[in-house]
Amino acid sequence: MMSFIAKEFKNIMTLYYLAKLDKKVPENHKKIKARQDRLVRKTMKNAYERVPYYRAIFEKNGLTPSDFQTAEDLVKFPVMTRKELREWMQAEFNSRPEEKEDWEIFSTSGSSGVPLKFALTHREAACMNANWIRVLMFAGYKPFTGKMLSFLTTHSKVDPKKGDSWIQKLGIMRRRIVPEHHYVGEGMRDLIELVNDYKPDCLCFRKNVLVRMALYAKNHNMKIHQPKVYTPVSEMVDEITKKLLLETFGEGLMDAYGCNETGSCAVRLPGSDRFYIYSDTHVINLIDEEGNLADEGRVIGTTLYKKDFPIINYEIGDTATSETIDGVRYIKTIRGRTNDMVKHADGADTSATELMKIPNGITGIAQFRYVQTEIDEIHILLVQDPGDNSHTREDIEAFYERKVEELYGRREYKLVFEWMDEIPPDENGKMRCFICRV
Repeated sequence: MMSFIAKEFKNIMTLYYLAKLDKKVPENHKKIKARQDRLVRKTMKNAYERVPYYRAIFEKNGLTPSDFQTAEDLVKFPVMTRKELREWMQAEFNSRPEEKEDWEIFSTSGSSGVPLKFALTHREAACMNANWIRVLMFAGYKPFTGKMLSFLTTHSKVDPKKGDSWIQKLGIMRRRIVPEHHYVGEGMRDLIELVNDYKPDCLCFRKNVLVRMALYAKNHNMKIHQPKVYTPVSEMVDEITKKLLLETFGEGLMDAYGCNETGSCAVRLPGSDRFYIYSDTHVINLIDEEGNLADEGRVIGTTLYKKDFPIINYEIGDTATSETIDGVRYIKTIRGRTNDMVKHADGADTSATELMKIPNGITGIAQFRYVQTEIDEIHILLVQDPGDNSHTREDIEAFYERKVEELYGRREYKLVFEWMDEIPPDENGKMRCFICRV
């Protein structure tokens, strides 16, 4: 009975927060900045007064809430690592077992190592849900009358076998949940037919699933319903993927950025070339190797809506570039995980970002992945674009050989090419573009 009440309360709270949050991207930079800074001050005061974990950090570093007046001031606060978040959450689970039943426990997919379990109160979870709904509204999706088709996440409590609720049967907030792992190989036809039959206004699948759908449709001369908005979740969209998705699913490509721990933090809307950071719920700063605020560097995220388990100065694990307009930061490019590093024989590590740009210089590639298997060997997994025969496989391989040699100034790596019909995702359902196994 109590769980039912908690669920209904959460639904009411979701609607409450949805009413409060922006439903359109604001344009007044002065107001955006003033509101975000005000919420930073409120967040830091709350963390100091209500959260013992953070109060200890304040005191250890000789800081007080008054030291944080703006979003930029957050760089004064120590960066929280994934390991530190895991230790804090475990301490909360161990010391407050009687309250654990009143929390929602989420888990990451484990793509960065060991899965991380973290807690949200029902209020925080409601705000996170409202945040995602309004992000879709930014792109024109109407949640109360539209239809959504989304994937079943690894931490979701939704039962995909259950039918529509009574609210959905009335045509309100209609959504179907799809367990993506059921649709592989020839099962991709079933998924495409499901999309064409359901005709969702909003499609939320992992990037690699959308790519495999697009490739299957091209190879079998199938058309796929083009939703008003679609968003590849959990994975970055490279330029090769973007081109394929736009050709297949239309112009409604929305690229949302964030992580499970913070929720969605920023969005690049269809037709835009930069990411807007949600100023009413988040701060994203970039820092350089010395920990200073920078226009290019490591992504550090802070939640402005969580009171019981706030996330402050959390290292999300990506690198990015940004620009600041009238005091408001926008993300220009997201370059991927800081641990996606190429290993060299001289002991140096370099970013895989430049490797990932190589496919942009030639047509005929629909999907790619690099796997460094040895200190001097990189496997390049490729899928040929079935609709573009302008370059042969030999042309593409020669292009890669030349560009990799130019990139590193010498023939440092043996390149092993593997042509595939499709590149399968990792066990956690995601697909990284670069993997180092050295």
